[in-house]
Amino acid sequence: MNKLKPKHVSAARYTAVMGLLFASAAVLNWIESIFSAALPAGMRVGLANIVIMAAILTLNLPSAALLVILKSAFVFLSRGFTAGMMSFAGSFLAFAVTALLFRRTKATYILTSVLASAAHSAGQLLTARLLLGTDAVFAYGTLLAFSSVPAGICTGIVLKTVFPRLQKILGNTFESTSSNRED
Repeated sequence: MNKLKPKHVSAARYTAVMGLLFASAAVLNWIESIFSAALPAGMRVGLANIVIMAAILTLNLPSAALLVILKSAFVFLSRGFTAGMMSFAGSFLAFAVTALLFRRTKATYILTSVLASAAHSAGQLLTARLLLGTDAVFAYGTLLAFSSVPAGICTGIVLKTVFPRLQKILGNTFESTSSNRED
């Protein structure tokens, strides 16, 4: 992990921040799994992805990618192989979209979150297709695409609300790409 941390950040601070972010993502994922029973199968708001988006804005990309891997490993250990694969594929695509938009554009938190939610759904559909061996899973794509909008809006609003406070906690020790974003 020492190779992932920025040179100007102490190993202790880096480990503490990564641990807190991972624990936050794991707890949000677990809480969401309790409440997602009321939603159609496979649909979730994506609360843990708020942590990943904040990490992309605050940490270097390799560190944020490590959080994606750790979050997916948590899902694998707590809910099994299929859920772990779906989590990793969806989270990886959402990570790629979020990193691209936050690092290369001035896209807002909400727009980025909606597009990341759609990418997450696409990754899950592709994984379901691979695991089940049938194109029938793509019939579910329309519902997931439409659900990406309210889910992304919710997570984008939470990120917009929470991120300034997170920046105050972290201070200026980590890089930040959040300037000039409005919603």
